[in-house]
Amino acid sequence: MNRSWRVETDSGSFMLKLFLDVRGAQLAFQFRVLRALAQAGVPVVLPVPSVHGTDTVMVEGHEFGVFPWLLGKHRSGLALSPERCRDLGRLLGNIHLTLRQAAPTPQQPYYQPSVPAESALRRVDRLLDLIDSRRGGTDFDVEAETTLRMKRAMLTNLAQRRPPDILVMAAGYLHGDLHPHNVLFGPDDRVQAFLDWDRLRVGPFSKELMRSMAFFFAYGDERGVDLPRAAQYIAGYRDVFDLGSQEMAIALHRLWWERLCDNWVIEWHYMRRNNACDHLLPDQTALVKWWTNNFDEVTRALVQ
Repeated sequence: MNRSWRVETDSGSFMLKLFLDVRGAQLAFQFRVLRALAQAGVPVVLPVPSVHGTDTVMVEGHEFGVFPWLLGKHRSGLALSPERCRDLGRLLGNIHLTLRQAAPTPQQPYYQPSVPAESALRRVDRLLDLIDSRRGGTDFDVEAETTLRMKRAMLTNLAQRRPPDILVMAAGYLHGDLHPHNVLFGPDDRVQAFLDWDRLRVGPFSKELMRSMAFFFAYGDERGVDLPRAAQYIAGYRDVFDLGSQEMAIALHRLWWERLCDNWVIEWHYMRRNNACDHLLPDQTALVKWWTNNFDEVTRALVQ
């Protein structure tokens, strides 16, 4: 991914960023979007212009940018008051409205089919074969196998609850990776800045809303999601950009199914030999189990 340094100068503190994920024309587009968001009142961090008036500079084939260094902290949604949860939702609504107006959007409506249960089951079985083929066993092996067998049983029993492949009416450019580590809060828990726009991409607005809800308000254990705070977040979004209850319900249903079918942490571990995200597996497993057992309650609480 990108590399960053904090740089102290006579004129203040700055972040020097080496862009690796997004460069050239894509990066220029990102900065145009950030300026449109700033004009709409969205808290974002704009690049410091170079002496030549450019947003980035090239040094030996590498593209660098400089940004102001902001003081603040990352906050879980669980630590926010209901009022601040609603404020956060309003800000996301403003982001989506601004992106829809400032950036080219795909032809509407947007079509994104959900994973068939049969395909998800085949992927689970392939991963189980990889675990069975290993000699010995680690704690992660045990945890991964337990998770996969649990999901296999759920997918077999709940295949009829796969979301229907219907059209999503509202889509456009999204932040693409909205979670607590990409939002900086001030001392009063107001948002200082939305960070890291390198995943700027096209998709359904409702999907980013529900995905970010799960990141901000999940406990990471058997308690699942803080539904009252999550409901405030979604209500704040709808204060600004109301997509309608039907589209919200579809997005929530799709996210549950996606989490049930997805095993990216396990795939990274066994197929990429990358253990960097192993620690995320318990939280993900707990959320899927809780959500499956409380599906109707979640839908009633978050979609009215």
